[in-house]
Amino acid sequence: MNVEEAREWLEFARRDLRRAYNNASLDDYPLAAYLLQQAVEKSLKAIIILYGKVPPRTHNIRALIGVVKKFVDFPKELEDAAKLTRYAFEVRYPDDYRPVSEADYEEAYEVAVRVYEWARGIVEDRP
Repeated sequence: MNVEEAREWLEFARRDLRRAYNNASLDDYPLAAYLLQQAVEKSLKAIIILYGKVPPRTHNIRALIGVVKKFVDFPKELEDAAKLTRYAFEVRYPDDYRPVSEADYEEAYEVAVRVYEWARGIVEDRP
C-alpha cells in the first residue's frame, strides 16, 4: 500500500475544499464547484493509489467510484458525488457553461466534504 502518496493526494483534495469555500465566500460559485469536483476526484484517486494502482486519467467521478469499488466498499449515500462530474466541464468553457447557484454549491460542498472525510478515514486507518 502506498500510504504516503495517498496522503499527498488527500492534502491536495483538502486544499481544493478550502479554495472552494474561499471562492464561494466571494460568490464565485462556478469556480467553487469546479474545485469541489477536483476535491472529490483527488480523494477517490487517493484510495486507488493507496491500493497500489495508477488512477485512470479521467474527471468522471462515476468511473472513479467504479474503480474504488474494486478495493473497498463505497458508501451508497456518497454515490451522488457522481453529479459533480459536470463541474469539471460546465463551468470552465463558454460553450459548455451552465450557471451554478449558491444552493448548487452548498449541495456539492456537502457531498465533497463527505467523500473527502470518508477517503481520509480509510487512508489514515493504514499504518
